[in-house]
Amino acid sequence: MSSSDYAHRISLHDSHDMYSVLCDWPGQAKTGMDVGNAVPLRGIDGAGLSNMLVCGMGGSAIGGDVLRVFAETQGRIPIAVNRGYTLPGYVGPKTLVVVMSYSGNTEESLASYDEARKRRAQIVVVTSGGTLLDRAEADRVPAAIIPGGLAPRCALGYLFLPLLMIAARLDIIDIERSALDAALATLEAATREYADHDDPRNTAIDIAERLRGKLPVLYGAQAGLDAVLMRWRCQIEENAKMLSYSNVLPEMNHNEIVGWEQNPDLLRRIAVVVLHDLGDHPQIRKRISVTLDIIRPLAADIIEIYANEEHPLARVLGLICLGDWVSFYLAMTSAVDPFPIVNIDRLKKELG
Repeated sequence: MSSSDYAHRISLHDSHDMYSVLCDWPGQAKTGMDVGNAVPLRGIDGAGLSNMLVCGMGGSAIGGDVLRVFAETQGRIPIAVNRGYTLPGYVGPKTLVVVMSYSGNTEESLASYDEARKRRAQIVVVTSGGTLLDRAEADRVPAAIIPGGLAPRCALGYLFLPLLMIAARLDIIDIERSALDAALATLEAATREYADHDDPRNTAIDIAERLRGKLPVLYGAQAGLDAVLMRWRCQIEENAKMLSYSNVLPEMNHNEIVGWEQNPDLLRRIAVVVLHDLGDHPQIRKRISVTLDIIRPLAADIIEIYANEEHPLARVLGLICLGDWVSFYLAMTSAVDPFPIVNIDRLKKELG
């Protein structure tokens, strides 16, 4: 489509101005950092912690996955993400439980909060309000209060950056100011590029147009990228209303790669997106190369994306920013409003 087509479709189908929300990705990140640095961490014994658990669902949980990825190489204690009503058996007084709920009313997060209190875990909440904030204030639990009014999947800057700063302040994870500055600079540059739908070289638009009408299958390294792949998949599903699928290397080389042998008519509808990270293990690079040699004759398209920034945080947030814009433009190419989530709303109503 031409740039005028995108401007027209945005005016017709972007009912809640997700375009402007995406343009504010860097602003969200800055605000999120400020919130995370300001929350009073009273009663939290950082030195005595043995593990950290982030509890949340959907867009409120993905920030925990991004943090978990960094903890694998830069963390002092293990970090896990919990999606559900109950907590793992190891949670106790030496566990920091961070309960994430953008609305403050997610039933699984509220159940996790209550159980964490019963287990006498150390607790921090990240929310914009709702019942979760009410309980935290009544219990004198530290709360990072973030701006509300968005769909949770559109508020990752508000959700992830406070979590990162809290972990840094408690010496759970090591993050230098230079890494934060590099990540912000990457977000600002990427947002300028992807927001410009008049630019024929817009990477996000190019990828979206190549994915239209196909099943996006996303691959990348387990180490460093599994959370990014999950974010891409969820954004494509919620914003573009399209099924997507993701898997990681080297694991998929031990099973899924064999699945590319049958149903050639279906395989020809698959567009493979491969995320390459500067920090990929040399053997992972070899595995990706051989894997693509095997599947290239079978797939409809192979799209390779390279993250080459110096700092891992900049690479991760840059790739997430790209995926968010791809999902938005993919909705526009299909004349779909990215905001409504009809099936989720129906499910919540019937459960309620």
